[in-house]
Amino acid sequence: MFKPLLAGRLLLRLAARKQLKEHHFDRDTNQAMLSEAGRKLAVQVVRDAFAVTITHRSLGRPVAYDELLYHDALALTRRCLEGTPYKPFRIWW
Repeated sequence: MFKPLLAGRLLLRLAARKQLKEHHFDRDTNQAMLSEAGRKLAVQVVRDAFAVTITHRSLGRPVAYDELLYHDALALTRRCLEGTPYKPFRIWW
């Protein structure tokens, strides 16, 4: 659930804003490999995205995306260790 929410949106945002340039990729390989500058840009964009907050419906307070990931991982861990029902996070917006 979080991969399309974060990775897809971030890559599309970088492409739409034309932030990824040719120098952000290594030319030595026949693959799309990010250079050091490209990796730094991608990490900064991911950090910025994790800092974005939304108001959580059931918690009733602002929650950052990284906290959403944490809560979902915690629920999955409880499912594995305690056998409690796992209710995955669903996007409501």
